[in-house]
Amino acid sequence: MKDGLAKGMSKVVGVSSKDLSWRALAVCFFVGLAVLSIECFNVPFLSDSLLSLENSVTDHFIRFRDGLDSYKEKRALETSPVVLVTLDPESARRLGLNSKQPWSRALFARLVDQLGKGGADVIGFDVDLEEASGESNRLKDAQSNEVDKDDAPLRDVFKRVKNIVVSTNVDSPDNSLGSKSKPRVHAPYEPFVVALGADGACLGNAYIPVDRDGLVRKASLVFEKFGHSTAFYKSFALRVAEKHLGARSMVDQNHDRVFLKDKIFPAEFRINFAGGKGSFTTIPLWRALDWQKHFQSSATIAKGEGASSDTTNSPFLHKVVLIGFGESSFMDTASNQPRQAAIYESSYATPVSEFDNRMSAIEVQANIVSNLVSGKCLTPPSRWKMIIAVLIAALACGQVMGILVGRPLGSFLAVTGISLVWFGISFFLFLNFGQVIPTVVPIAAVAIPCWLLVLADQNFYFFRDRRRHTRLFRSMTAKHIARQIDRAQLAELGLDGKRCQVTVMVCRVRDFMDQVDPLPPDRIFQIFNDCLGIMVNEVFEHRGIVDRIASYGVIAFWGAPLPLPGTDQASQAAQCALSIKDKINNYCETQSDNLASLALRSSCGIETGEAFCGTIDAGSRDTQFAQYSVMGDPVEQALALEALNNTYGTSFILGAGAAKLVEEILEVRQIDSIELNGTGEKQSLYELLTTRGSLPAAMEEAIAIYRSARQSFDNGDIKEAEQLFSTILKMVPSDLPTSIMLKRCRELLND
Repeated sequence: MKDGLAKGMSKVVGVSSKDLSWRALAVCFFVGLAVLSIECFNVPFLSDSLLSLENSVTDHFIRFRDGLDSYKEKRALETSPVVLVTLDPESARRLGLNSKQPWSRALFARLVDQLGKGGADVIGFDVDLEEASGESNRLKDAQSNEVDKDDAPLRDVFKRVKNIVVSTNVDSPDNSLGSKSKPRVHAPYEPFVVALGADGACLGNAYIPVDRDGLVRKASLVFEKFGHSTAFYKSFALRVAEKHLGARSMVDQNHDRVFLKDKIFPAEFRINFAGGKGSFTTIPLWRALDWQKHFQSSATIAKGEGASSDTTNSPFLHKVVLIGFGESSFMDTASNQPRQAAIYESSYATPVSEFDNRMSAIEVQANIVSNLVSGKCLTPPSRWKMIIAVLIAALACGQVMGILVGRPLGSFLAVTGISLVWFGISFFLFLNFGQVIPTVVPIAAVAIPCWLLVLADQNFYFFRDRRRHTRLFRSMTAKHIARQIDRAQLAELGLDGKRCQVTVMVCRVRDFMDQVDPLPPDRIFQIFNDCLGIMVNEVFEHRGIVDRIASYGVIAFWGAPLPLPGTDQASQAAQCALSIKDKINNYCETQSDNLASLALRSSCGIETGEAFCGTIDAGSRDTQFAQYSVMGDPVEQALALEALNNTYGTSFILGAGAAKLVEEILEVRQIDSIELNGTGEKQSLYELLTTRGSLPAAMEEAIAIYRSARQSFDNGDIKEAEQLFSTILKMVPSDLPTSIMLKRCRELLND
C-alpha cells in the first residue's frame, strides 16, 4: 500500500496518526497499571506464575554465569573465607563407626580443639545435638547438672571456646500444614546451651525455606515469629557472620531489614550461589581431625601475619569453618535414610544443583554466609524497581506501537527487539553488579500483552470505522457489491479521495412533469417512485453505484471505489441504460390508467474519463451526512449529453470516451461533433442504439448508409453526404439526427 494501512485509515476516519499513537500509548499504560495491580495485590495464580517465571530466569542467569571462565577467579575469592568439614560415610568408616552408631560427641570436641589449633576464626555446627548421647534423661541431667560421659568433652569445649555457633531448627516456621498449634522447635541438648552462654549469640536457626517447586533460592535472616527467643530469631548463617565480622546485627522494627556492621541486608534475600556443588573447600571429618598430617605440603594454605609455625599450613587459618553432613550423609544401610534427626534435611535441590545432583545443607549455609560476609547477596526487586520496570516497558511499547500503527509485523519485531534489549540489560546488571531487576514481568506481562491488545484495539478500531464509512454504500449499490467494499482495505478504496477512471450515467424520465401534470399528486409521486425504483434497481443489477437522485432521475457511476476495467464500466453503464428503457416501457404498459399513452421515456447521457472520487461529509464524521461521490469532467459531460437527447431526438447519447470502449459489443453511431461545456474543442457525440446484432435488417442497412454519409461529410464530400442522408430519410423518415445532418449539408452546399 502506498502510505500504509495506518496512514490511509487515519485519513478516512478524519483522525491523525498522532491520535492513534496516543490511543496505543493509553492501552499500554493501562496494561502497565493492570500488571502493577496484580503485583501489588498478589492476585492468586497470576502473581505466583509471574514469580515462578522470574525465578526461572534468574536461575538460568546463575547457571550461565557459573559456566563463564571469567567468573571462576571471582568465585574462588568469594568462597575462600569458608571451609566445610563434612560428616560422610568415608569418615565413619575410617573412624570405626558402623551404621547403628551415632556420631560421637567426643569426636566433635576433638574437632573443635583441632580447628582452634588451626586458627579457625568461627566454627559453626549444623548437626543434630538435640538429644543426649547416652540413656540419661534430659530433664534429669539439666537438674542435676550431670551429663553423659560422651557429651561432657563437647560441653567443656563449648564453655572454653566462644567462637562457636550451634544450629537450632524448627519443623516449619510458617505452620504450612495449617495447624493452629505452635511449630515444633529443636534446640541443642540443655547442657550445651548453658555452656554456650545465656545471651543466645551462639545459637542460630538453620531452617532453610524451600520454594513451591522444591528448589532452595531464598535465605531468611530473621524469623519474626520467634522474636521472643534469641535461639530461634536469627538464622544460623547470620550468627556465623556476626562472629566472623565481630559485630552484632540489628533488625528494624518491621523485621524487614538487617544491619550488619556497615552493610544492610533484606530480612529475606535470594542466595547468590557461588556455583554448583564443590564450589567451597570441603574437608572430610577424618582429615580435619588430623589436618597437621594431611596438609603439611599444601601450597595453597594462606599464611596469617604473625601466625605460629603450628598454624602455617592450616587450611582453617582465619576461616569460617562449617561442620555438617556432606554430599552423602552417614546412611543407615537398612533404611537408606540419613542418621541425623528427621528435621535436618541432608541435601537440597538448588538452581545450580537440581534434584538429580542435590547440594548438601551445609553447603547451602556456606553460600549464605559467603553472601553476608562479601555483601553480595541477590536482593529481590523492590516494589519501586517493579513499578519503574513496568512503566518503562509499557511506555516503550506504547511509543513503538504508536509509530508502527497498522503494521503488525513491524510492531512485533520492534516489541521483540525491546524484549531482547531488556533481557540483555537484566543479564548485564546481574553479571557485573549482582543486581536483580524484573525481567519476565516487563516482557511476558507487559510487552507481549501490550502488542496483542494494541493490535486487537487497532484492528477493532479500523474495522469499526471501515464499517461506519462503508455503511453508506449499502443504500448506494447492490448488496454483493457493498459486501465487497466492506471487505476491501480502506486505503485501497480511497474513500478519503482519489483520482481514477470512472463511467458516469445521467438518467432521467424525459418531460416527466409535463406528462403527469393532470394526475393527482399522490399518483404523480407513486409513478415517479416506481420509475426511480426501476432506475436504481437496474444500476444495482449492473454493478453500479447510485451517486444521487436529481432532476427526475439518477446519477450513477462505475469504477469506484472498487476498481473496474474501462470496457466493463462503459458496457455495464450502456446496458443499464438500455434495460431501464425497456423496464419503464413495460411498466407503463402494465398500469391500469394506461400510462403508455403518456409516453414516459428515459433519457441517458454516458461518458467515461478521469474523475475525482471520495467521501463528502461537510466536515461531519456522522455517516448520515456522508456521501460517496464523483466530481470532474465525466459528470459535467454526462449531464450535458443527457440534455442533448431533446435536441437530437435520441434516448441515449455517449461521449467519445465511452463510445470507443463499447463500439465492439454495442451498436453506436456518431451523430455530431460539437463543443461541450465551453471547452473550446469539438467532441464527438454517439447515439447508443442497441446490442450488436440486434438491429432489424432495414435499420441495419440504414445505419450502414449513415456511417458512409458521416465519413463523406468528414472527408469534405458534402454532395455525396447530402445524397446519402436523403436516402436514409426515405428509409427512416423519423430519424432526427439524419435530418439535422441533411440540413447542415444543404446549408453548406448553398453557401
